[in-house]
Amino acid sequence: MTLVSIGIPTFERAERLRRAAESALAQTHGDLEVVISDNASTDGTRELCEALCKRDPRVRYLRAPVNRGPTANFNQLYAAVNGEFAMMLSDDDWLERNYVERCLEALQADPARALVCGRARYVRDGASVRRGAPLSLENRDPGTRVLAYLRTVDENGLFYGLARREQLLRATPLRNVLGNDWLVVLGMLAQGTAVTLEETSIVRELGGTSADFARLARTLGLPRAQALVPHLVIASQVLAEIGWRAPAFRGLSLRERVVLAPRAALAAIDWRSAAWHATLPAAASAGRHRWSRPLWRAYLRVTRALGAAHDGLVDDAPPPPGR
Repeated sequence: MTLVSIGIPTFERAERLRRAAESALAQTHGDLEVVISDNASTDGTRELCEALCKRDPRVRYLRAPVNRGPTANFNQLYAAVNGEFAMMLSDDDWLERNYVERCLEALQADPARALVCGRARYVRDGASVRRGAPLSLENRDPGTRVLAYLRTVDENGLFYGLARREQLLRATPLRNVLGNDWLVVLGMLAQGTAVTLEETSIVRELGGTSADFARLARTLGLPRAQALVPHLVIASQVLAEIGWRAPAFRGLSLRERVVLAPRAALAAIDWRSAAWHATLPAAASAGRHRWSRPLWRAYLRVTRALGAAHDGLVDDAPPPPGR
């Protein structure tokens, strides 16, 4: 059998964590370990995890003495997993029973593959909302894969895909920046291909920490201004990651990195979404006045129609009175 590690970072979500952990332990691929990293929760998470450890020896529980933030929590897991293959699972998501088995089969079938995930199903309050977008990034050229990913990425289900641990370690640690999950996937794509499988799913709960850039910036302790121009911030990180910072890209020649880095940075910018973020503060401010409510509603309709407002972003904007 092949040992697979599932890392679950958590903080103050005991009930949802139970669902995530149970889905991992119920996998049809039984040779696995479930490693839970707890950011000093006070809501019963510790008791839940200790009970899981007693019940199933495949569970390991790591607990920080203080809340170090989500980035450090993920990085502890990357360093702690022992499996030949590994993946991360958010504490409010869960897996279909054959998720690990199907992803592992797809990885082992093609040595050139670095990352495999099931197609996401998104839910809110128990109700199905939509399916995630399928991705097939199987071009043999790393630069082509990177650019194709950046031009299509939105929800980034690939971040929760299964990978070979040695390749995952070359694409990490996770950086405490906006778009840090994108950077990890880029590091994986520098090492191999990626694919989304239709025959299995990860079920993802909408409305978590990453529901919008403003909330994400607060959670990561980043300057509030970064949430106003998130795609420009992400583009600068992509430039640095490919150009000189990430070990995963050192397999490319210097010339290849110099050419790819600025192209990838530009590809990371969703210009419609960038314009939406830039004009949102003024539009939201105007929307607080009774006379401008029709304009505010029209603004929201237009941005939604353009596809520039991603899930959760519009709802996080300051609403007009009486909305």
